[in-house]
Amino acid sequence: MKRKYFLVVLFLILAIFLSGCGMVTPAIDKIKIKATIQNYAFALNNQDWDRAKSYCVYSSDAYFMVETYEFYVNYYNVESFAFKIDEIRDIEINGNYAQAYIHTVATIGSWNEYIGLQKVNNIWKIYFNSLIIFRIKV
Repeated sequence: MKRKYFLVVLFLILAIFLSGCGMVTPAIDKIKIKATIQNYAFALNNQDWDRAKSYCVYSSDAYFMVETYEFYVNYYNVESFAFKIDEIRDIEINGNYAQAYIHTVATIGSWNEYIGLQKVNNIWKIYFNSLIIFRIKV
């Protein structure tokens, strides 16, 4: 009985300590950020433009980029459009803003970039893309 009581008290102390240090929230935010980026890429790959835009801050650079992909696919009547983010790393969170390094492979090429995210109503959304390297497939 004493051991059970001890474990409960230890657990409560640990929970209070971790929440006081802010260790739990950044870990959860990093998971949410990765999920946002992956869902964004999945929506683009499926040409679900409205869903892809829902992962972006309205009227942001990222939102405009989705509209650019949509225009590209529709205007040039692209039958096969692929979009995959195969690497997400170096997530840095600063309050309601974050950035992550990603590597993207798409029909139009492959590139590395940092993307910026903003927490809007407790939901992480992409607001900018900062292209670093762009290689067009030949």
